[in-house]
Amino acid sequence: MTNPSQSEFLWFLQLSRDGEFIGTKEKPPRKPTLAYLQSLISTAGEAGFEGLLTATNYHSEHENYTAAVAALARSAPTDPALLIAVRPGMFHPAMYAKMLATLQNLFPGRVRVNIVTGSSPAENAMYGDREDHGKRYERTREFMQILRQLWTAPPPQSFSSDLYAFENAVLDPAPVQPIPLYFGGASPVAQGIAADLADVYLMWGEREDMLAERLAQMRALEAQTGRPLRYGLRTHVIVRETEAEAREAAERLISRVDPEVRAAFVASHAHVDGVGQKRQIDMLKGLDADLMVEPGLWAGVGMARSGVGVAIVGDPQQVAAKIRRYEDMGFSSFIFSGYPHLEEARRFGELVMPLLKGGAREERAIHTDRVAPVA
Repeated sequence: MTNPSQSEFLWFLQLSRDGEFIGTKEKPPRKPTLAYLQSLISTAGEAGFEGLLTATNYHSEHENYTAAVAALARSAPTDPALLIAVRPGMFHPAMYAKMLATLQNLFPGRVRVNIVTGSSPAENAMYGDREDHGKRYERTREFMQILRQLWTAPPPQSFSSDLYAFENAVLDPAPVQPIPLYFGGASPVAQGIAADLADVYLMWGEREDMLAERLAQMRALEAQTGRPLRYGLRTHVIVRETEAEAREAAERLISRVDPEVRAAFVASHAHVDGVGQKRQIDMLKGLDADLMVEPGLWAGVGMARSGVGVAIVGDPQQVAAKIRRYEDMGFSSFIFSGYPHLEEARRFGELVMPLLKGGAREERAIHTDRVAPVA
């Protein structure tokens, strides 16, 4: 019998409308009400996930920090944690350190932070951020340094650089528990920042040989810094009782992609300067009609969604085996998602989580009579 997985599994807290199709001209039908967010958090917890990612982008209906505070207050203390994404250009780090410390002290153990540098200057400009790639990463490094300084060093603390300056800042009380820093980026400068300051280095799903190359690069940096890192993988997942049904579900997801939406999405690629996002875009090139990147990895989500564009696709045993291969490579943190997010979290919990964590399939990971209703 395979030993139970020791990895952490996180789901995605959808802050925009949710539905069964992506790339449509019409908005998906399900609104991200607070009741829905609470239901999604509860369902993910019952499915065996220990946290949910709240992404940050201009096109989400909700600003993610505000939504995270509301969702934490509405959900139960035993519900999963939230991994709150932040773009350093949106907040002064001294203030954000205080904001996160407050949140961790009010909701102990339920706060993590994902540092997002941003891959599109056009989207960053929507927030008033016009810095180039190099300056954004310089700012990201100092942002992370300041968070760690204010959370761990005794007050008062001061800092001075061309980017940030503050004097005699007092952060008291400090977070009751450490706040893990998650961070990703495929460029050499991003990898260096991760090696120096991150707790978890995140990668988007790619071919296994591409991931292995990145892991080797990061382990070399680990050896130089002497800091141990954990490695995380962000991808979508489509699981069904059979492989054929999973493939059909994948095709259904993109079956209503509108040609105008697709054309506008492709045009937006011209504004991308992030290395990781470019790698996702490039994976779609030259694929067969089935859009399979390698066995069990499908690139269809990238037809209409930025960020990670691939999904693990298969029956429960195939999906679990793919995750086990990633674990063997060195990954120990996984962030999954699927459309619609509540139903797919439940499905993963029922079909895959028992294969990873142990327990008979017939016991089912979720008891649907205990799942909060969908608003």
